[in-house]
Amino acid sequence: MSAMREGRRRFLRGAAGTLLASPWIARAAATPGPADDFDALWRAIDEGYAFLDRPADWRDARARWRPKAVAARDRASLLSALEGALAELQDDSIVLAAHNPGSPRPVPFASDVWAEWIAARAIITAVRAGSVADSVGLHPGMEVATIGGVPVGDAVARMLRRSRQADPRARDWALRRLLAGPWSGTLSVGIRAGAAVRAFDLVRNDEPPASTPPLIARRIGESRDLGYLRLKNNLSDPGLVFHFDAALLHLKDTKGLLLDLRETGSGGAPAVAEAIAARFVAAETPWLVRSPARTKGAVPAAPVRIAPRGNFAYGGPVAVLVDRWTAGEGESLAIGLEAAVRATLIGTPMAGLRGDPREVKLPASGIALRFPAARVFHLNGTPREAVRPALPVDLAAPSGGPGDPILYQGLKFLESRAGTAPRS
Repeated sequence: MSAMREGRRRFLRGAAGTLLASPWIARAAATPGPADDFDALWRAIDEGYAFLDRPADWRDARARWRPKAVAARDRASLLSALEGALAELQDDSIVLAAHNPGSPRPVPFASDVWAEWIAARAIITAVRAGSVADSVGLHPGMEVATIGGVPVGDAVARMLRRSRQADPRARDWALRRLLAGPWSGTLSVGIRAGAAVRAFDLVRNDEPPASTPPLIARRIGESRDLGYLRLKNNLSDPGLVFHFDAALLHLKDTKGLLLDLRETGSGGAPAVAEAIAARFVAAETPWLVRSPARTKGAVPAAPVRIAPRGNFAYGGPVAVLVDRWTAGEGESLAIGLEAAVRATLIGTPMAGLRGDPREVKLPASGIALRFPAARVFHLNGTPREAVRPALPVDLAAPSGGPGDPILYQGLKFLESRAGTAPRS
């Protein structure tokens, strides 16, 4: 009997040793590390990113950046490797919910200058009001000559792989990323002034944003019979819906409404945007199209529909104010209202962030990765990122109105519509 017991013990010890030696068991028992974070990030993009048009380049990025992630000995080094890999996609819609002091600020959420290449010149086309760039004197129409002391063309070229050097979209992305600068520190921007170059120093600190009210609501116009409602960068907060409902109730009898979405640079959540849009429709209505990941060709036939919410639907004409800091769900709300209730978009092109977001948490660090996992279209078939305002405003040469030219044009438009019959 004792011999049998000893035999069983030997068998169990051997079996346990075999199981523990199994690669699957070893992986399951191991604590996740930097390699697991990188692999989770790479796989999420490879399988779910709606705009992965160059899968071979993404495989090459894995070969370049995974060794750096594996070698990371601290969170900062890991973040640098993850950021380096994601930068190869050149898409501001992809963000990590963590950063180093020297990490580039995400565009448009934490940036304050918008620039683009126009006839081979790097031209500032928008500056966020009240920002550091605004306070030092940068303004639309200026030509960027240097960034960090480096000629702007050379600085952009250093950021791009050779295959992307002539790609206009890639060159604009690199220009804006460079002008966003780091989260903390000083960025010197040289502005061409005739034959000379004048330096502007942008000193930025990595501090939490100041607390602000969730929105601004007031009556405007000569007779105070028009409504103005400005959302404040919180389209991801379900609590905004309560405040929006209260503000709209206060403005329900106005002859027209200016909905200002120029502070929605942080993106937001589809459910919050839909809840706000639902206060403008009197019957179930299609408002935009969300397509499966990587759908190409014809726009899917089934649009997203919204149903009325609350005890009244705002019935006056609606003008939506937009600019380069109207982003993500701010853009969805703008194009959806244009389609569903014939709202008029006024301002500059929007941020052009692409698709609806998905969030994945990396297993070792817990860092959240957000990336577009579905495409979004206007009901007319135009991709959200390509929609342009019906009434464009050129900030470098605005026509009339001191101070805020987009608000001026919006007010002028609504006053021309005041007294017209409500939309049916």
